Amino acid sequence: MKFLDSNILAYAFYENEFQENSRNVIRQGGFVDTLCLIEAFNIIEMQTSREIAVQSIRGLLRSNLVMIDVGINVVFEALKKSPRFKKLKFLDLIHYTVALLNNCESIVSYDSDFDQLEITRTEN
Repeated sequence: MKFLDSNILAYAFYENEFQENSRNVIRQGGFVDTLCLIEAFNIIEMQTSREIAVQSIRGLLRSNLVMIDVGINVVFEALKKSPRFKKLKFLDLIHYTVALLNNCESIVSYDSDFDQLEITRTEN
């Protein structure tokens, strides 16, 4: 299965060049973590309104996506990986760690920071 980054989630809910592809990716399903939902909420709210952000995240919560809670164990695992993955922002390292722990075949993202990792980045 695929891990969907927050930009995929956010772009599906307001007009932009990635909107249709992002919607298709979400329809196919995959893993997301709770931090992705928070990041997507913030992006959607900045681009549209709080009301649309709330509706969007509620829609994602009702979707067929597999939601992974980011708990202390995930944070601890990401901290252990931190010296090796200095180019990743810590939030991205959390996402990458969740993808690794859940045996994801790819990370779907428009963020090139996920390039050249053990898990392939795709945009669809």
